[in-house]
Amino acid sequence: MVCITLLLYVNGVVESHVGHHKMVDCLKAKKVSERTYDGGKPFRFTCQKRLVEVGKDDKGNNYIIRLLDTEENPRIKAKSVTEKLGG
Repeated sequence: MVCITLLLYVNGVVESHVGHHKMVDCLKAKKVSERTYDGGKPFRFTCQKRLVEVGKDDKGNNYIIRLLDTEENPRIKAKSVTEKLGG
């Protein structure tokens, strides 16, 4: 599934990711995260459409299990149809 994802990069490596319904929601979360992050190391937040593996919690809500379009899997390309994920 392709979804809008807020990514936290620390020293150039993805440390966390959260899915969002809309790009505007992701950008708002990015702004708040940048202001409140206190990791001390070089960091960067970004909102991107990414190919992800999705699971469901006990309440039926979707969540991201892992990113599929990583450097380890360069052949996986994002699909043209974007499905949005609640975060």
